[in-house]
Amino acid sequence: MNHVISLRFLINHWRLFAMRDGYTLHSTVIYAESVLGGGYLPAFIGKEGTKIIVRMNAPLPTELAARLALRNVLWGAHIENRINLNEHPATQELAA
Repeated sequence: MNHVISLRFLINHWRLFAMRDGYTLHSTVIYAESVLGGGYLPAFIGKEGTKIIVRMNAPLPTELAARLALRNVLWGAHIENRINLNEHPATQELAA
């Protein structure tokens, strides 16, 4: 399932599809979605393979720029305590 959202709703979708019990799921993947005509949009793959693509006014020129743009927004939300980018503890226990 794909969802195309605006940057305004990114944090709500991160909470819904990339977090559990207040922590980020380790299986969440940040990537860049290529667009027709060139460029990339920030995106992530969350729970159950759900793809979230962030709609922007203009695509970013490189995959790296798109991924960094998403990471910067997420890091800002983490600093503001709106989301928690720490890995879910259950995942850490499984790795031990």
